[in-house]
Amino acid sequence: MVNAKICFLGGGNMAESIICGLVAEKFSSAMINVVDVDEARLLHLKQQYQVNIFSNANEAIKQADIILFCVKPQSMQGLIGQLQPSIKSLNHALYISIAAGIPIVQLQQWIGNKTAIVRAMPNTPAIIGCGATGFYANEATSRQQKEMAEQIMRKVGVTTWVDQEALIDVITAISGSGPAYFFLLMEELIVTAVKAGLNHEQATLLVTQTALGSSKMALDCGQNIDKLRQNVTSKGGVTAAALQSMIADKLDQLVERAVEANIERSKELSKLFDKAIAHDLGL
Repeated sequence: MVNAKICFLGGGNMAESIICGLVAEKFSSAMINVVDVDEARLLHLKQQYQVNIFSNANEAIKQADIILFCVKPQSMQGLIGQLQPSIKSLNHALYISIAAGIPIVQLQQWIGNKTAIVRAMPNTPAIIGCGATGFYANEATSRQQKEMAEQIMRKVGVTTWVDQEALIDVITAISGSGPAYFFLLMEELIVTAVKAGLNHEQATLLVTQTALGSSKMALDCGQNIDKLRQNVTSKGGVTAAALQSMIADKLDQLVERAVEANIERSKELSKLFDKAIAHDLGL
């Protein structure tokens, strides 16, 4: 792990999951600063991970090498505005944003055009070390800084880079929001199982373990997912009957429309920030 001083602006669940991964990998907690408005949250992080805690963001980012924005998108502009006195003195810092919908051009407008900025889209399974994160970096970001960003997020899961910022919207739609899709499917399977006669505890156990086992097979078996599906599906059998029902109900189109809706919403959010840029520039 690159020896760097890291400041987390926001100490919520995603920030904690990353901190937990870093500390577990023997990264020095003395090199981690955390800022949050919730004092109880800060005390929890201090007690659990022995990190440095701050209520004043300007104090926390002094001499930081990496600054992670772990706050909600609507809070970003105000937070960065408060940080302007300190940002001007951080000439070589790397800024990583996990805020959905805020494009690099807007972050550069707020932070500085020549600033190294990485957009990262993690997901909530990072909390248990099983996350998936996609990255996009601006031209001011060096190879070493990209490696630093990747090393941080690899502590809580897998990572991948894209060379077009628009693909961050696709990553948001697939893995960023993806856990919610799987949870919804699991909920529906549990409800259906209960209707068919199982009790809720039995249904939950079977559905969650089946989801875990299926994902692990997809990751570990070295076979294409369609091949794994075929292995479970005997011609004319019960699984085939269920899959044929899903196909008849156009599951493929349902999934495609859901992902498209997600991407479109990301574009709408980006347009809101584009309007903010134009307003800031007086256009």
